[in-house]
Amino acid sequence: MVHPYIINTINALVLIVAGLIAYFSNPARPPAALVAPFLGILLLACTYHLRKHNRFVFNTVTAVTLLAGILVISRIDFEEFSFTERNILLTVMGLSCIIAVGFFVGTFVKERRLGNNSIYKDDL
Repeated sequence: MVHPYIINTINALVLIVAGLIAYFSNPARPPAALVAPFLGILLLACTYHLRKHNRFVFNTVTAVTLLAGILVISRIDFEEFSFTERNILLTVMGLSCIIAVGFFVGTFVKERRLGNNSIYKDDL
């Protein structure tokens, strides 16, 4: 099982890099394009606390990641979908968030089934 802080770091870096590429590739430079990189920076800031197994931060990161995924996917225009740079970047960011939430929930379920919090004792 992959540790949640590793998944969070990868997801945050995807949001930052893809969001900045989307921002700088648009000549209008809309401020709404900076929402994904901002959320990526917030998620990256939570990595230390995820490594220390803070339950509140774990639940908050899961919720913010799910909301970020929904936000990014909702910006895709499915009626006139074409493989433009914008749509591909939004799809990559949305899939990254949804996959990260899947890993977070899977980790939570596996830890609850064991009941002794022994999954990640090796990195404490």
